[in-house]
Amino acid sequence: MTLNNQPAVWDSFIRGYHWLQAFTIGGLWYTGCEGLMDWHFSLAYLLLALLSTRLIWGIIGSETAQFHRFVRSPRAVIQYLATSTRGNKQTNPPSAGHNPAGAYMVVAFMLLLIAQLATGLFANDDIISEGPFAYLVSGETSSFLTEIHAVNFNLILGAICIHLAAIMLYFLRKDNLVTPMLTGRKAIGTNSAPKMTNGLFAWGIFLIIGTIVYFTLGKEVVAYLL
Repeated sequence: MTLNNQPAVWDSFIRGYHWLQAFTIGGLWYTGCEGLMDWHFSLAYLLLALLSTRLIWGIIGSETAQFHRFVRSPRAVIQYLATSTRGNKQTNPPSAGHNPAGAYMVVAFMLLLIAQLATGLFANDDIISEGPFAYLVSGETSSFLTEIHAVNFNLILGAICIHLAAIMLYFLRKDNLVTPMLTGRKAIGTNSAPKMTNGLFAWGIFLIIGTIVYFTLGKEVVAYLL
């Protein structure tokens, strides 16, 4: 089946979010290790706007983006994993969006990012940089949240390793998960094509949220960088 004959499974925002999130997390890791805190805060605000938009899009977006459509019960996940280990493609045809196990990974990763961004707002580096809300809590509380911020990022790195390992495993089993996230299209066998919503609506939401974040949190930091 040629690419043009394959149904659309990922809208432009989901694809853009996925890759921007990956590059942003990489940038946050580098700037945090190198002490480039102005860049670190700027990237964190970008990720905050992206993640906020993704949460909204998980309610009103394309079918493959909606949480209630791809998050399954634990029993369904166990059944999926059991049949997957036997390589039964008739029982587990290619998923249009996230498979039952991958859906839990998506939710876990989002929860880790929410924790990372929330603690970062109150964190400090014990030198000159601190989160925009650090002044609202005591120094002891800020230091505790800073420790959580550091530990949680290690959990994020662990989740990324699991994600990459899963991609490699599926690739070895002739199920390419990367190309659909680039093209937005995928062969899904007998599964019906999901209903898609124009990703431009999500990008519009992102611009609105990004503007709010910029003027409420990041204006001074971005102005300093420029």
